[in-house]
Amino acid sequence: MFKSFKDAQAHHKTLGISPGDPLSTPILEARRHQDQYFESLKGQMPEVGQVLNQSLDTSYGAMNIRLIYPKGNGPFGYIVFVRGAGWWAGNLDSHMQTMTTLANVTSMVVCGIDYYKAPEYHYPTQVNQVSEALDHLHRNRSDLDLKGKGFLFGESAGATIAISVAQSLRDQDKQILAGLILFYCNADGFKPKAREYSQWVWLQYMGVSQPVIEHEGVPLQRPVDGLEPIWIGVGEDDALIGDSLKLKNQLTECGASPIYRVFPGLPHGFLMWTATLEPALDALGEACDVLKGWRDSIC
Repeated sequence: MFKSFKDAQAHHKTLGISPGDPLSTPILEARRHQDQYFESLKGQMPEVGQVLNQSLDTSYGAMNIRLIYPKGNGPFGYIVFVRGAGWWAGNLDSHMQTMTTLANVTSMVVCGIDYYKAPEYHYPTQVNQVSEALDHLHRNRSDLDLKGKGFLFGESAGATIAISVAQSLRDQDKQILAGLILFYCNADGFKPKAREYSQWVWLQYMGVSQPVIEHEGVPLQRPVDGLEPIWIGVGEDDALIGDSLKLKNQLTECGASPIYRVFPGLPHGFLMWTATLEPALDALGEACDVLKGWRDSIC
Protein backbone atom coordinates (compact mmCIF):
# COMPACT_ATOMS: atom_id res chain seq x y z
CA MET A 1 0.00 0.00 0.00
CA PHE A 2 1.27 3.45 -0.90
CA LYS A 3 1.32 6.19 1.73
CA SER A 4 0.82 9.11 -0.68
CA PHE A 5 -1.29 9.68 -3.76
CA LYS A 6 1.69 10.98 -5.70
CA ASP A 7 3.52 7.70 -5.21
CA ALA A 8 0.48 5.62 -6.11
CA GLN A 9 -0.19 7.73 -9.20
CA ALA A 10 3.44 7.53 -10.35
CA HIS A 11 3.37 3.75 -10.03
CA HIS A 12 0.07 3.51 -11.91
CA LYS A 13 1.38 5.60 -14.80
CA THR A 14 3.85 2.82 -15.59
CA LEU A 15 0.85 0.76 -16.73
CA GLY A 16 0.24 3.22 -19.56
CA ILE A 17 -3.53 3.31 -19.03
CA SER A 18 -5.25 6.70 -18.97
CA PRO A 19 -8.87 7.74 -18.27
CA GLY A 20 -11.40 8.05 -21.07
CA ASP A 21 -11.99 11.48 -22.58
CA PRO A 22 -15.53 12.10 -23.85
CA LEU A 23 -14.51 15.54 -25.14
CA SER A 24 -12.04 14.17 -27.69
CA THR A 25 -13.44 10.71 -28.49
CA PRO A 26 -16.93 9.29 -29.21
CA ILE A 27 -18.84 8.51 -26.02
CA LEU A 28 -18.80 4.72 -26.43
CA GLU A 29 -15.06 4.70 -27.03
CA ALA A 30 -14.50 7.01 -24.07
CA ARG A 31 -16.49 4.61 -21.88
CA ARG A 32 -14.39 1.66 -22.98
CA HIS A 33 -11.23 3.56 -22.09
CA GLN A 34 -12.71 4.57 -18.74
CA ASP A 35 -13.68 0.97 -17.98
CA GLN A 36 -10.09 -0.10 -18.68
CA TYR A 37 -8.81 2.65 -16.40
CA PHE A 38 -11.14 1.62 -13.57
CA GLU A 39 -10.13 -2.02 -14.02
CA SER A 40 -6.47 -1.09 -13.71
CA LEU A 41 -7.09 0.44 -10.28
CA LYS A 42 -8.56 -2.72 -8.79
CA GLY A 43 -6.66 -5.00 -6.49
CA GLN A 44 -7.56 -8.47 -5.33
CA MET A 45 -11.31 -8.52 -4.85
CA PRO A 46 -12.32 -9.18 -1.23
CA GLU A 47 -14.41 -12.27 -0.56
CA VAL A 48 -18.03 -11.66 0.39
CA GLY A 49 -20.93 -13.80 1.49
CA GLN A 50 -23.03 -13.58 -1.66
CA VAL A 51 -23.50 -11.48 -4.79
CA LEU A 52 -27.05 -11.22 -6.13
CA ASN A 53 -27.73 -9.58 -9.51
CA GLN A 54 -31.24 -8.41 -10.29
CA SER A 55 -33.06 -6.55 -13.04
CA LEU A 56 -35.36 -3.90 -11.63
CA ASP A 57 -38.28 -2.44 -13.57
CA THR A 58 -38.12 1.35 -13.39
CA SER A 59 -40.09 4.18 -14.95
CA TYR A 60 -37.49 4.28 -17.72
CA GLY A 61 -37.10 0.56 -18.36
CA ALA A 62 -35.16 -2.33 -16.89
CA MET A 63 -32.16 -1.38 -14.73
CA ASN A 64 -29.52 -3.72 -13.31
CA ILE A 65 -28.75 -3.69 -9.61
CA ARG A 66 -26.29 -5.79 -7.61
CA LEU A 67 -26.64 -6.74 -3.96
CA ILE A 68 -23.40 -7.64 -2.21
CA TYR A 69 -23.94 -9.53 1.04
CA PRO A 70 -21.28 -9.74 3.74
CA LYS A 71 -20.50 -13.01 5.41
CA GLY A 72 -22.68 -13.85 8.39
CA ASN A 73 -26.33 -14.13 9.17
CA GLY A 74 -29.00 -11.53 8.44
CA PRO A 75 -31.14 -9.66 8.41
CA PHE A 76 -28.67 -6.96 7.43
CA GLY A 77 -28.71 -3.20 7.35
CA TYR A 78 -28.30 -1.96 3.78
CA ILE A 79 -26.55 0.70 1.76
CA VAL A 80 -27.41 1.96 -1.72
CA PHE A 81 -24.14 2.78 -3.48
CA VAL A 82 -24.32 5.47 -6.18
CA ARG A 83 -21.17 5.70 -8.28
CA GLY A 84 -19.72 8.85 -9.77
CA ALA A 85 -17.80 8.94 -13.08
CA GLY A 86 -19.43 12.16 -14.29
CA TRP A 87 -22.85 10.57 -14.92
CA TRP A 88 -21.51 9.27 -18.26
CA ALA A 89 -19.26 6.31 -17.34
CA GLY A 90 -18.95 3.33 -15.03
CA ASN A 91 -21.10 0.30 -14.33
CA LEU A 92 -21.67 -2.35 -11.68
CA ASP A 93 -18.22 -3.84 -12.26
CA SER A 94 -16.22 -0.61 -12.25
CA HIS A 95 -16.78 0.11 -8.55
CA MET A 96 -16.81 -3.45 -7.19
CA GLN A 97 -13.63 -2.87 -5.18
CA THR A 98 -15.28 -0.08 -3.20
CA MET A 99 -18.61 -1.88 -2.85
CA THR A 100 -17.17 -5.19 -1.64
CA THR A 101 -14.90 -3.43 0.84
CA LEU A 102 -17.85 -1.38 2.05
CA ALA A 103 -19.95 -4.51 2.56
CA ASN A 104 -17.22 -6.34 4.46
CA VAL A 105 -16.18 -3.49 6.73
CA THR A 106 -19.74 -2.48 7.67
CA SER A 107 -21.25 -6.00 7.68
CA MET A 108 -24.11 -4.48 5.70
CA VAL A 109 -25.57 -5.31 2.31
CA VAL A 110 -24.41 -2.93 -0.42
CA CYS A 111 -26.64 -2.45 -3.44
CA GLY A 112 -24.98 -1.03 -6.54
CA ILE A 113 -27.22 0.85 -8.98
CA ASP A 114 -26.50 0.83 -12.72
CA TYR A 115 -28.48 4.00 -13.39
CA TYR A 116 -28.89 5.15 -16.98
CA LYS A 117 -26.02 7.29 -18.20
CA ALA A 118 -25.81 10.79 -19.62
CA PRO A 119 -25.87 12.13 -22.28
CA GLU A 120 -28.40 9.55 -23.51
CA TYR A 121 -30.48 10.14 -20.38
CA HIS A 122 -30.75 13.35 -18.38
CA TYR A 123 -31.87 14.52 -14.97
CA PRO A 124 -34.18 13.45 -13.34
CA THR A 125 -33.75 9.94 -14.81
CA GLN A 126 -30.83 9.03 -12.55
CA VAL A 127 -32.42 10.49 -9.42
CA ASN A 128 -35.71 8.71 -10.03
CA GLN A 129 -34.02 5.39 -10.74
CA VAL A 130 -32.02 5.50 -7.51
CA SER A 131 -35.18 6.49 -5.62
CA GLU A 132 -37.05 3.54 -7.14
CA ALA A 133 -34.22 1.17 -6.23
CA LEU A 134 -34.23 2.39 -2.63
CA ASP A 135 -38.00 1.96 -2.50
CA HIS A 136 -37.67 -1.56 -3.96
CA LEU A 137 -35.22 -2.58 -1.24
CA HIS A 138 -37.39 -1.08 1.49
CA ARG A 139 -40.56 -2.82 0.27
CA ASN A 140 -38.84 -6.19 -0.16
CA ARG A 141 -36.72 -6.18 2.99
CA SER A 142 -38.02 -9.51 4.25
CA ASP A 143 -37.40 -11.37 0.97
CA LEU A 144 -33.92 -9.81 0.60
CA ASP A 145 -32.87 -10.45 4.23
CA LEU A 146 -32.67 -6.73 5.00
CA LYS A 147 -33.83 -4.62 7.92
CA GLY A 148 -34.52 -1.01 8.81
CA LYS A 149 -34.20 2.02 6.58
CA GLY A 150 -31.56 2.30 3.88
CA PHE A 151 -28.45 4.47 3.73
CA LEU A 152 -27.26 6.30 0.64
CA PHE A 153 -23.55 6.28 -0.19
CA GLY A 154 -22.57 8.50 -3.12
CA GLU A 155 -19.26 9.63 -4.56
CA SER A 156 -18.74 12.59 -6.91
CA ALA A 157 -21.66 12.71 -9.37
CA GLY A 158 -23.20 9.88 -7.36
CA ALA A 159 -23.11 12.03 -4.24
CA THR A 160 -24.97 14.70 -6.19
CA ILE A 161 -27.63 12.16 -7.15
CA ALA A 162 -27.84 10.99 -3.53
CA ILE A 163 -28.54 14.51 -2.23
CA SER A 164 -31.24 15.00 -4.87
CA VAL A 165 -32.81 11.67 -3.88
CA ALA A 166 -32.88 12.74 -0.23
CA GLN A 167 -34.46 16.07 -1.18
CA SER A 168 -37.09 14.31 -3.29
CA LEU A 169 -37.95 11.85 -0.53
CA ARG A 170 -38.19 14.71 1.96
CA ASP A 171 -40.58 16.62 -0.31
CA GLN A 172 -42.75 13.49 -0.65
CA ASP A 173 -42.60 12.86 3.13
CA LYS A 174 -41.32 9.38 2.29
CA GLN A 175 -39.37 8.15 5.30
CA ILE A 176 -37.30 5.26 3.96
CA LEU A 177 -33.83 6.81 4.30
CA ALA A 178 -31.64 6.78 7.42
CA GLY A 179 -28.55 8.79 6.43
CA LEU A 180 -26.14 9.85 3.69
CA ILE A 181 -22.42 9.31 3.18
CA LEU A 182 -21.17 11.79 0.57
CA PHE A 183 -17.67 11.73 -0.86
CA TYR A 184 -16.47 14.80 -2.81
CA CYS A 185 -19.87 15.89 -4.14
CA ASN A 186 -20.26 17.82 -7.38
CA ALA A 187 -23.40 19.51 -6.14
CA ASP A 188 -23.18 23.21 -7.00
CA GLY A 189 -24.00 23.01 -10.68
CA PHE A 190 -22.59 24.47 -13.86
CA LYS A 191 -19.72 26.91 -13.33
CA PRO A 192 -18.87 29.20 -16.28
CA LYS A 193 -15.22 29.44 -15.20
CA ALA A 194 -14.75 25.72 -14.57
CA ARG A 195 -12.59 23.56 -16.82
CA GLU A 196 -14.19 22.35 -20.03
CA TYR A 197 -14.77 18.79 -18.79
CA SER A 198 -16.63 20.00 -15.68
CA GLN A 199 -18.88 22.17 -17.82
CA TRP A 200 -19.48 19.31 -20.22
CA VAL A 201 -20.62 16.79 -17.59
CA TRP A 202 -23.15 19.21 -16.13
CA LEU A 203 -24.59 20.08 -19.54
CA GLN A 204 -24.97 16.39 -20.41
CA TYR A 205 -26.62 15.65 -17.08
CA MET A 206 -29.06 18.56 -17.33
CA GLY A 207 -29.75 17.88 -20.99
CA VAL A 208 -29.52 21.42 -22.28
CA SER A 209 -27.55 22.90 -25.16
CA GLN A 210 -26.72 26.19 -23.42
CA PRO A 211 -25.17 26.84 -19.99
CA VAL A 212 -27.83 26.92 -17.30
CA ILE A 213 -26.92 28.53 -14.00
CA GLU A 214 -30.21 27.82 -12.23
CA HIS A 215 -31.54 24.28 -12.53
CA GLU A 216 -33.64 22.07 -10.26
CA GLY A 217 -31.10 19.27 -10.74
CA VAL A 218 -28.53 21.25 -8.74
CA PRO A 219 -28.91 20.16 -5.09
CA LEU A 220 -27.35 23.29 -3.60
CA GLN A 221 -29.92 25.46 -5.36
CA ARG A 222 -32.69 23.68 -3.47
CA PRO A 223 -33.42 23.70 0.27
CA VAL A 224 -31.23 21.33 2.27
CA ASP A 225 -33.18 21.50 5.51
CA GLY A 226 -35.03 18.48 6.86
CA LEU A 227 -32.60 15.89 5.52
CA GLU A 228 -31.28 12.82 7.30
CA PRO A 229 -27.85 12.82 9.02
CA ILE A 230 -25.05 13.56 6.56
CA TRP A 231 -21.33 12.77 6.56
CA ILE A 232 -19.21 14.65 4.00
CA GLY A 233 -15.68 13.64 3.00
CA VAL A 234 -13.40 15.39 0.51
CA GLY A 235 -9.70 15.52 -0.34
CA GLU A 236 -7.83 18.76 0.32
CA ASP A 237 -6.48 18.69 -3.27
CA ASP A 238 -9.92 18.31 -4.84
CA ALA A 239 -10.78 21.06 -7.34
CA LEU A 240 -14.42 20.66 -6.25
CA ILE A 241 -13.76 20.98 -2.51
CA GLY A 242 -15.82 24.18 -2.54
CA ASP A 243 -18.97 22.19 -3.30
CA SER A 244 -18.51 20.01 -0.22
CA LEU A 245 -17.77 23.03 1.97
CA LYS A 246 -20.80 24.90 0.63
CA LEU A 247 -23.03 21.92 1.37
CA LYS A 248 -21.67 21.74 4.91
CA ASN A 249 -22.27 25.48 5.43
CA GLN A 250 -25.82 25.38 4.05
CA LEU A 251 -26.68 22.43 6.27
CA THR A 252 -25.23 24.17 9.31
CA GLU A 253 -27.21 27.33 8.55
CA CYS A 254 -30.37 25.18 8.58
CA GLY A 255 -29.55 23.94 12.06
CA ALA A 256 -28.21 20.53 10.99
CA SER A 257 -24.95 19.07 12.30
CA PRO A 258 -23.18 17.46 9.34
CA ILE A 259 -19.86 15.71 9.82
CA TYR A 260 -17.31 17.32 7.51
CA ARG A 261 -13.90 15.76 6.92
CA VAL A 262 -11.06 17.01 4.73
CA PHE A 263 -8.43 14.37 3.95
CA PRO A 264 -4.87 15.67 3.46
CA GLY A 265 -3.09 15.01 0.19
CA LEU A 266 -6.02 13.40 -1.60
CA PRO A 267 -7.56 14.48 -4.93
CA HIS A 268 -11.01 14.07 -6.44
CA GLY A 269 -12.09 10.46 -6.95
CA PHE A 270 -9.68 8.97 -4.43
CA LEU A 271 -11.99 6.10 -3.43
CA MET A 272 -11.07 4.35 -6.67
CA TRP A 273 -7.55 3.96 -5.22
CA THR A 274 -8.46 2.07 -2.03
CA ALA A 275 -6.72 -1.10 -3.29
CA THR A 276 -3.29 0.58 -3.33
CA LEU A 277 -3.51 3.85 -1.38
CA GLU A 278 -3.60 3.65 2.40
CA PRO A 279 -5.06 7.14 3.08
CA ALA A 280 -7.93 6.40 0.68
CA LEU A 281 -8.69 3.13 2.44
CA ASP A 282 -8.50 4.89 5.81
CA ALA A 283 -11.00 7.50 4.62
CA LEU A 284 -13.40 4.77 3.52
CA GLY A 285 -12.92 3.10 6.88
CA GLU A 286 -13.87 6.30 8.69
CA ALA A 287 -17.08 6.54 6.68
CA CYS A 288 -17.80 2.89 7.47
CA ASP A 289 -17.44 3.58 11.19
CA VAL A 290 -20.04 6.34 10.88
CA LEU A 291 -22.40 4.03 8.99
CA LYS A 292 -22.07 1.34 11.66
CA GLY A 293 -22.77 3.88 14.37
CA TRP A 294 -25.89 5.12 12.60
CA ARG A 295 -27.06 1.55 11.98
CA ASP A 296 -26.57 0.52 15.59
CA SER A 297 -28.40 3.60 16.87
CA ILE A 298 -31.58 2.84 14.94
CA CYS A 299 -31.69 -0.97 15.09
